[in-house]
Amino acid sequence: MNMGLGMSEIIVIAVVALLLFGPKELPRVLRDAARMFAKLKLYTDKIKKELDETLKINGTDSYMANDTQKKIKQTLRLHYRSILGSLSPEEIKDKSGAIWKNYLETPEYKTSKAIMIYVSIGSEVVTREYIIRMLHDKKRVIIPYCKNALTEIGIAEIQDIEKDVTDGTFGILEPVEGLRNNFFKSDLQLVICPAIAFDIYGGRLGRGKGYYDIFLKELKGKARIFGFGYDCQIHRQNLPFDYHDIPMDQIITESGLLLKSK
Repeated sequence: MNMGLGMSEIIVIAVVALLLFGPKELPRVLRDAARMFAKLKLYTDKIKKELDETLKINGTDSYMANDTQKKIKQTLRLHYRSILGSLSPEEIKDKSGAIWKNYLETPEYKTSKAIMIYVSIGSEVVTREYIIRMLHDKKRVIIPYCKNALTEIGIAEIQDIEKDVTDGTFGILEPVEGLRNNFFKSDLQLVICPAIAFDIYGGRLGRGKGYYDIFLKELKGKARIFGFGYDCQIHRQNLPFDYHDIPMDQIITESGLLLKSK
């Protein structure tokens, strides 16, 4: 007869009924209360089932969307790596020279005193010989290094591109051990990022480890963030964008500045 009621609920209802209606009305009060609780339980179970189904569907859709986005990113990486791999050393040198000419003329370069920049490898926009120019211009030059296996970037200020760097993670030149952690991240005024590709809205497609996005998260809005890339690296539509991706404030190619100044 309890119709969904537990023993504790029956006892409480019985006591209240005795106090309010007396012993004669007790059976009727119990029946009415049981029906009411049974309907309430049925309604609650129905709502719970609908909510569970909704969450299950949304969770599946979210997983599928994330999985699809990862596959798209991977396809784009392969595409743009192929393009970069087709560039000759002469093309890389000429395009890099034009990019640096455009960069050195920006107000951000002229006014920034502390600039973080990568040391180029492979077909990336060349930086090594131009870091010498930055040091000559009395800029404080800060270069990144792989801090640990948790995709964390560390930074260090260098004075000499020949003496202050050594072979590091993934074959990338990094600051020597004795110089690491000698510069506060909060003092950076301008950051130069490499990429596999950029889009025309400031989106950046990196190597897939998330090193730069994690590092730049605290700097967005505090330091200017520029990307160096060739015209052939520019994707004319939106690149897939995750919540943790950090857009560039400016992208510089051999043709000039890609984004409108804010």
